[in-house]
Amino acid sequence: MWRVEALLALLDGDAAPPVRTNPGADVARILTRLGFVGRKGVLNDAAGCVASAIKAIGENISVENKAALMNAWCGHMYLGDDSEDGDVDGAYWGEFKLVELPRDAEALSAIAHKRPGLIALPERGEELYLSLMNTNCKRCQKPPRDPALCLVCGEVCCCAGACCRRGKHGECAQHAAVCGAGVGVFLLVKSTKILLIRGKRICLYPSVYLDQHGEEDEFLKRGRPLFLNERRYGALEDLWVNGALDYDTLALHTSRVGSDFY
Repeated sequence: MWRVEALLALLDGDAAPPVRTNPGADVARILTRLGFVGRKGVLNDAAGCVASAIKAIGENISVENKAALMNAWCGHMYLGDDSEDGDVDGAYWGEFKLVELPRDAEALSAIAHKRPGLIALPERGEELYLSLMNTNCKRCQKPPRDPALCLVCGEVCCCAGACCRRGKHGECAQHAAVCGAGVGVFLLVKSTKILLIRGKRICLYPSVYLDQHGEEDEFLKRGRPLFLNERRYGALEDLWVNGALDYDTLALHTSRVGSDFY
């Protein structure tokens, strides 16, 4: 929550995030800023804001999971009954009990958070090829002539296909704008190359599928069995997770303007 507020303050042009006051007021202020408003006339209504946020999570999630999610969001901001008035009800925001979490930086960094990553790929290249050859594109509802698999969400796109072009933008560029805010990581199924899109620039990155000698077989010209290279795929995932596509030497030297074509 502190990080969210700091980012919002930065976007507003503030030199520093708002000063922390007390957990209830801080939670109410941040959630209100995000659109989760508490009860009318109640000052610093953390319970009302949390209840509003819980309602917005969705109806298909159990009460226990909603409470756990809110605990992950706000639990680190609860300080127990250390408040001046000794109000122990601060531990209960509405009907949801938020347990106290460690407050020091080292302990907070150890709280389990799922690391974002690219989708899992099959071990053998032919398995991926055969599984996607008859997969329809969601936009044109036909199997793509040159399928591109988004490694972020798993959607299959028509790479450089005229059927799915909107204006001057190809489907991969359109998908990257929606799926990754202009950043796209695609596996070109037929060539096994990696297509990187960053804004208006594109780069054809080395394949993550190699033969038993560690060599690429573009468009399967030699017909050799290809296997997923975990080291290459892990390095590619690290680039995407860390937002480092702009800093990779190979990507920079081989990139060019022209993402709209794809």
